[in-house]
Amino acid sequence: MAEQQGIEVRNIGKSFGATRALDDVSFDFRPGEIFAMVGANGAGKSTLIKIICGYYPDYEGEILIDGEPVRFSSPHDATAKGIATVHQIINQGVVQTMTVRENLALAELLSGEGGSVLYQPKKIDARAREIAEKMGLQDIDFDQEVSELEQSERQMIAIARALATDPKLLILDEPTSSISERETEFLFETLFRLKEMGVSILYVSHRLHEIERIADRVGVIRDGQFGGVLERPFNVKQIVTAMVGELDQNIDRKSPVIAAETSPKLEIRDLVIEEGQKPLNLKIHAGEIVGITGLIGAGKSELASVLFGLAQPVSGEILVDGVPIHSRTVKEAIDNGIFMVPEDRANNAVVPEFSIRQNITMPFLKRFFSNPLGILKHGFESEEATRMVQAMGVKCENENSNIGELSGGNQQKVVVARWLMTTFNLLILDEPFQGVDIRSRHDINTYIHENRGSRAILMLAADLDEVLEVADRVVVMNHGMIVGEQHISSIDRETLLHWTSQSPDELQLQA
Repeated sequence: MAEQQGIEVRNIGKSFGATRALDDVSFDFRPGEIFAMVGANGAGKSTLIKIICGYYPDYEGEILIDGEPVRFSSPHDATAKGIATVHQIINQGVVQTMTVRENLALAELLSGEGGSVLYQPKKIDARAREIAEKMGLQDIDFDQEVSELEQSERQMIAIARALATDPKLLILDEPTSSISERETEFLFETLFRLKEMGVSILYVSHRLHEIERIADRVGVIRDGQFGGVLERPFNVKQIVTAMVGELDQNIDRKSPVIAAETSPKLEIRDLVIEEGQKPLNLKIHAGEIVGITGLIGAGKSELASVLFGLAQPVSGEILVDGVPIHSRTVKEAIDNGIFMVPEDRANNAVVPEFSIRQNITMPFLKRFFSNPLGILKHGFESEEATRMVQAMGVKCENENSNIGELSGGNQQKVVVARWLMTTFNLLILDEPFQGVDIRSRHDINTYIHENRGSRAILMLAADLDEVLEVADRVVVMNHGMIVGEQHISSIDRETLLHWTSQSPDELQLQA
């Protein structure tokens, strides 16, 4: 039997109106190989993935499987030919109103092979548990609706279902953006096993250290065109240079000098977020950027929810400039000058039907109404939106373009621009670089540092490297507790990682 040739894309081109998304792009995906694809947001990665998986049937060029040309008319057609895809936007890969069991066995439900859940629940349950076991999901509640799950659990369900199809080519678009370090390690072990079985893996991620670790080759797309292929050995710096050229690294990292007697801009005093947890104490001074890191579930997002009025604390105080505040709602938090860029951009930040201008200005529309007539001052609103679009380097036609036309990184710039448009006391950035390319990350980081002024900024991220890029001071949370902190001038990574990974028993002994 002849050796398998794998899957190849040749001279792929795709336009959306006057916009040329892809132009003459060619890659080959070999059996038993992890092929990483990189490029800045808007480079064309997602467009190429959607062509390969049958979402866009209209394109130039051709796709070959084992040397034979194929043309997919739909995602179902691509799946039947052995293409399994887990997309970046996880909620597109799960049915939120269905249970975990139904999501895992969705293919069987749709095909009718297992009969309906109503008539043959045992077969559906057995298949769901078989799929779950491959990804270490045996302990999940199979009766729970997916809408009630954490983002990381939804991600693992989507990946598990893709693996269940025994794919010829497995496409993973930002698969670790929402999962923990432990789940990431489990995923990598699974990918290495699939490699040994001869599966081709197309891996897309902005986490370049992951690519350096697991990829056999790296394909680069730059502005919709083929940017070359890197063969091992390669490193992160080489990947970055291939993607975007040399970056200006002269970000102003001058941390503010804080005198001992200076009052903090924001203080968390004996704040208990959940029953049974230890109180949290933290001070953030004017002009200071504090990064909180920790594994998923460490309590970072729960703290952000309380600060932003999404949840109420059990006890304790939040003070701004020494004055206690109590934000019972998001509106009250905003009125108190506390803003937040949420972790889940697609569900909690972007309004896809709105323009870029509307997405930037909507929390502050009162600013743009003329009193007493209540007429919206469109010119002033457009000026402010344009100012922020230009300041953040958002790649778009103009501020009236639909935000859905932008890449993920440019959408994130718009969300950050929304909260930087006006003055604030505290800006919370919850996983601000999730699914964001190195160029957009650099632009956001630069703007935040250059425009911090006398405002306080709190960044939350599980990725320590991302925190170290931004923060003046790094605080570690573990199981709802603040377990240590270091200033950027005296970072000891081993100590930070030790604090991050301590078990509850170790923390108890330490306490």
